[in-house]
This record gives sequence, C-alpha cells and structure tokens, in this order.
Amino acid sequence: MPEAVYHSDPCLEPSLSNSIARVLLDQSPMHARYAHPRLNLKREPFEVTAAMDFGTALHKLLLGKGAAIVEVKADAYRSAAAKEARDAARESGFVPLLTEAHDRVYECAGAVLEQMKQREDCAEFFAPGRSEAVMIWKKGDIWCRGMVDRLPDDPKAPIFDVKSTGMSANPTEWDRRMVKAYRTQDRFYAQGAKILRGVEPQPMRFIVAEMKAPFAVSVLTPAPTLRSLAEDDVSRAQGMWSNCLKRNEWPGYPHTAHIEAPNWLLREAEEQAMRDDALEYAQ
Repeated sequence: MPEAVYHSDPCLEPSLSNSIARVLLDQSPMHARYAHPRLNLKREPFEVTAAMDFGTALHKLLLGKGAAIVEVKADAYRSAAAKEARDAARESGFVPLLTEAHDRVYECAGAVLEQMKQREDCAEFFAPGRSEAVMIWKKGDIWCRGMVDRLPDDPKAPIFDVKSTGMSANPTEWDRRMVKAYRTQDRFYAQGAKILRGVEPQPMRFIVAEMKAPFAVSVLTPAPTLRSLAEDDVSRAQGMWSNCLKRNEWPGYPHTAHIEAPNWLLREAEEQAMRDDALEYAQ
C-alpha cells in the first residue's frame, strides 16, 4: 500500500493509529479529531525539515523501500535554484538532500547496517519479511491501523521500528522518550499482529541510529512493567475512540483542574520553615 494511501486512512470508518492514540492520551479527543485525516479535511500539512528528509532517506536505505533520494547540488537552501529543486523533488514524491547530507546518509546507512549485522538483537531484521508493512484490524467496534517498518515473516519474531536522531542514541538518554512518546507503539502493533496472524510477537525492537559520525546504534525494547502500563493505555485509547465516534463528541480538556503542591515543593517549604526556626532560636 502506498504511504500516501495509508496516511489518508483507507479504512471503512475513521480508524485509530498509534499516533492518534498518543494524541488522545497526551492531549484530548479534540486534538485527536483535529489531527485525523478523515475527520479534519482542512488539516494543514506539517512542515518538512531537512532533518526529517535525512531520516526518511535513511529509512529508505535501511528498509529497502520508500521514496527515491535526490541530491540537490548545493550547500544550503539559500538560493532560489536550490529551493526550487527541493520543492520540485518533494512534489514528485522524492526525498531531496543537500550534497553534504546526501553523501552522509549513504555513509550513515552503511555504518548502521554493519553494526546491526553484528548484533544478535537485530538478527530477525535481516530474516525474510516485509518493510513498511500495513496492518489493518478490527478491535471491538473500531478499526485500527499501523505501518510497520520491518515485519518478519515469522509471526513470533519481534517487529522492528527504526528511529534516527541528531543527538545521542545512548539508551540512558532515550529511556524517558521511550516511556513518554513510544510506550504504546509496541502493544498497539502487537495487538494488530496477534489478531491478524494468530500469534503475539516478541516485544518490539526500536533501532535508534545517530545521524552524525560515528553513526552509533542502540537497540531498545520495552520491559514487562512498561508493557503492562502500555497495554492499559492502548485499551483506554481504544475505548475513548469508540465513545467519541459513537457520540460524535470530541471534548477538549476537562473542567477546572485542581493542582496539588508536589512533594518536592512541600519538602522545600518544610526545610525553609526549619531554617527560619533555627535562625529565630539563634537570635
């Protein structure tokens, strides 16, 4: 299925994707409706950055599937000619890269693949399978969909997701991002795979690749405690989606939120009171 068709949502009814589930959970149904391609036809396209183009090109080289890469022979998008070449490439469905980035992405892909081939936790990535595989499934009364970076033919093998970063791929710096931004992706895709293939796959493997030399790679996977919390999140998001579709109601944030003093602030206040008492006693 072409990527553009997938992102337009080809399901019989507006479907829930992992990204929309995250909007539901992190913001509100109002935001989810606004972000959905079927529910907001006036949705403005997001601005594509040079870093995003690099990530897309790296996906293409690692997965062997995706839009063709086009070199824009310039060192920056300052000139009108460079901007026109970039825009023309995007309009044609290609991925434009400035000369430096174009050369670097091929170097990056080679280094990343070499590291992955030496790692046991990436072995199934190179086994027979499909790249950018689309899954569409029914959960209760709602439709769900997902596009998987790498889906091995073995239904028990882990699903792979490739992420690139201009910063560090050190797992100690990615654990918070995994918890906050990506924790539902594993359980959401695992649910679809189990419904469609009859077997639940191993936990997802997130391959994080640095976009700058030496192009180091880390591999992350959710542990049981995170998977358990994510399972509840997915169930809650699907319930919210079902209710919103049935009622055609998409509320924003709830009414008055009562903000409690956090523990650290209470401790600071208590310590300050003790210091004040000590100072008064000393006088």
